[in-house]
Amino acid sequence: MRRLRSIIPLSALCAFCFLMAQDYDREKYANDYVRFLVVQLGQWSKEFPQQFYMAMMKPPIDATKLSEGAKAGAGELGDGLQKLAAMDRTPGLLTHAEFRAQLAKTIGVTKELNQTVSAQRFPAVLFNDWDQIRSTLNNLARVYKLEPLAVLEAPGGGGRGGRGGGGRGPAAGATATAATGPVPGGLAGYVVDAQCAKRGKGMWSNAECVARCVRDGDKVVLVTEDGKVYQIANQDKITPETYGQVVTLLGKTEGETITVESLKM
Repeated sequence: MRRLRSIIPLSALCAFCFLMAQDYDREKYANDYVRFLVVQLGQWSKEFPQQFYMAMMKPPIDATKLSEGAKAGAGELGDGLQKLAAMDRTPGLLTHAEFRAQLAKTIGVTKELNQTVSAQRFPAVLFNDWDQIRSTLNNLARVYKLEPLAVLEAPGGGGRGGRGGGGRGPAAGATATAATGPVPGGLAGYVVDAQCAKRGKGMWSNAECVARCVRDGDKVVLVTEDGKVYQIANQDKITPETYGQVVTLLGKTEGETITVESLKM
């Protein structure tokens, strides 16, 4: 009986340690994801302010119609992202009040810039860069439960697809595409591993985390913008290039499972 009493506390301790390890891993993954997004923002925004101000001085842009907030927004964006990058190695990043406040400020100063880039005919390359910056800022906003920037199309609906029509990280125009959910002849959503699908939008476009979880044995699923998860019957149809991307899967759907025939990005 005495031996049994000693085993029970030991079992409880092991279970507690296991749960603590899981919580630590989740927090570590989430912190790594935030740092990954900050690095992406730095890459996409490196040349953006200069490109914006150069484009502003040439036709067809009408600089007289740009607000002072929009004109200042590109420079303030760069300053804000530098401050975020300076804090992204801080322990406890998910609960770091100063980081969250700086993120909120950075998103706030780009609201007029967002309206301007979508209202005038800026070069396609610049608009595509902005589309990636906005998408990544919105992913961070979801992690910290902040109001995201509005997703607006370029004049005439053009200018998507990233540099040269490719795109890096979250797919160009991902938020707008995923918002439609099921589309005629297919299902639109993020290609995510089953675990990350449960962790909210902030994790759906984390391609590195998806790849890591798949390597560890998890299966990929399709999760729509409203959070509905579809199992994918034929996993071999999904390639690593689609992880964290918004795609449209075409095929046969039965309940919450789809057998993929083809895929569009």
